[in-house]
Amino acid sequence: MSSQLAKMGAGIVLALAAGGGGYFLGTSSPSTLALDQTVAAPPAGSTRVLYSLDQKQNDQQIIALINAAQSHIYFAIYEFTLTDIADALVAAKQRGVDVEGLVDAGESANSEDARVINELKNAGIPITVEHHADGNGIMHIKAIATDSTYALGSYNWTASATTENDELLEIGTDPQLVATYTQILKKLIDTYASAPAGAPTGSGGETANAQTLAGTFAYTDAKSHVGQYAKVTGTLVDAYTSSSGTVFLDFCKSYKSCPFTAVIFGDDAKAFGDLSKYSGKSVTLTGQISSYQNQAEMVLNDPSQLQ
Repeated sequence: MSSQLAKMGAGIVLALAAGGGGYFLGTSSPSTLALDQTVAAPPAGSTRVLYSLDQKQNDQQIIALINAAQSHIYFAIYEFTLTDIADALVAAKQRGVDVEGLVDAGESANSEDARVINELKNAGIPITVEHHADGNGIMHIKAIATDSTYALGSYNWTASATTENDELLEIGTDPQLVATYTQILKKLIDTYASAPAGAPTGSGGETANAQTLAGTFAYTDAKSHVGQYAKVTGTLVDAYTSSSGTVFLDFCKSYKSCPFTAVIFGDDAKAFGDLSKYSGKSVTLTGQISSYQNQAEMVLNDPSQLQ
């Protein structure tokens, strides 16, 4: 009896009610946690908890939930760079499922996140950006709710969270919890949906006026204001267009060492016209200051953000 207790004390034991049964973890090494990792939406009345590095396929678990959705999918995600999940959401939209999402202002402005979010928007999926009025809060939720299932935890929809980080993902079908998470996500989406893209909102979801701007800063100081909605000024050195059509507004001769850059993705660049005419001129950019590869960055999607 004592040896059995010792073995139990040396391991991690986790039991989650799933009707009359449960899922159990019973090893002491995180790299060898053993539990059901079937890639499928869980059966009714069950709960599944996944450790990211057990099989490194949490993205496939999310995709399975999306594929099983019949009427609606609401999600809120802090970091979103996985195109396979984006493709699954687009496919769900195309088969008639109501798909709506909520993302963080700072993270969604990063180049990799913005590419995925633009794919969703181009497919007709409403993506709401949550802005906190004081410029300090973040939208840190990582959750999804469908008509029959929810999933939430520490897991962001990124490659590193899937194959490198220690993450937990809980997937469940309890009707009461599904309804609760659905109501929370839908309420947040609706609260912020009335705000135009790139503009901060107050606690009630109202569009912020110019007084909400954190201020006007030189491009050399932009890094100190990451996460804030502000104006950034500087003399434009070059407007470089990549092979994919993305435009980079450079404020230094060497973009690699420059403390700030602005990005306009190909789908939006046409609306800006010939940006080379601004080379050598002082410009003011308005939007959310984000961070990408340890440099300050601003994504522009409307010509009104450039003066």
